[in-house]
Amino acid sequence: MVIQSIKSVFAIMMLIFTGFYFAGKKWFGKPGMDFLSKFTVEATLPFYMFYSIHRDIGTRKGLIELFSKLPVTFCLILFILLLAALTGRVLRIAPERRNTFTVACGFPNVVFIGFPVIQALWGDGITSVGAVYYISSTVLFWTIGIWLLQRDGKNGKASEKAFLSGLKMLISPAIIGMLAAMLVVFFEIPVSDIILKPLSMISQLTSPLALIFIGSVIRNMDPSSITLGKDVAAALFVRFLVVPAAAVFFLRLMPIPTQMREVFFMLSTMPAMAQMGIMARQYNRDYEFACTIITMTTVISMLTIPLFMYLIQQFQIFGA
Repeated sequence: MVIQSIKSVFAIMMLIFTGFYFAGKKWFGKPGMDFLSKFTVEATLPFYMFYSIHRDIGTRKGLIELFSKLPVTFCLILFILLLAALTGRVLRIAPERRNTFTVACGFPNVVFIGFPVIQALWGDGITSVGAVYYISSTVLFWTIGIWLLQRDGKNGKASEKAFLSGLKMLISPAIIGMLAAMLVVFFEIPVSDIILKPLSMISQLTSPLALIFIGSVIRNMDPSSITLGKDVAAALFVRFLVVPAAAVFFLRLMPIPTQMREVFFMLSTMPAMAQMGIMARQYNRDYEFACTIITMTTVISMLTIPLFMYLIQQFQIFGA
């Protein structure tokens, strides 16, 4: 199993390198990055979520059983957020960026890195498990996460308008695809192969395109914009040491299957969520600090992903 995981991670690295290489071509550039991002999120991801949930769950009983685990992921993310906030105070993170620090440490990049990673490691059939974590992460980011970002800064205040704006962002293409699949499965609505076949073909594009996009992002990072310091080092410490340890502690207490524990753990250890940097800029918070954390955690995750996978399998942290 460890050898298979190494092969899977190698395949992930090759796709990321492909994006890194072609991002240097004149015909690619920023327009290529924008296209990959929008096409993946708005075109392939909804079909990916619909097809995967429809294929993996299949029955109303299976749907209810799987999504009964939502409280586990909600509590896991809230636990990590609380721990990140406390660590930020202990490490004396600058008050004007403390909430940005908490959000960066508490919300992982599930879509562009998390889903491709778990699919490569566990294969088809695992996406529906990842969807449970994705729902919790999405809901909490666009509510509590946005509220925290709004409160950052010397005179930071969380406005009702911003909070409502965050709620609107919950209705994303991926969520729509997921909800549609859940309704179809719950009400046992038959879906013809004429529809499922093209959905299958389109959904297969999602993971490769997402990883190629990550490679292009790494290629276009401006080294001069990366400012290392105590606060960034603290964020890396929390993201890659405190969060994994907290996830192991929490998940070992939960009465859920071993594979589900492993998937939730791996998703928790992904790099910082990309949307966090965009929203920090929109709310005029410490955008450079947010983007530095996103950049550094994305690059470092290329090493931590195979390491964490090796550790949970070699030492059977969550059981055999």
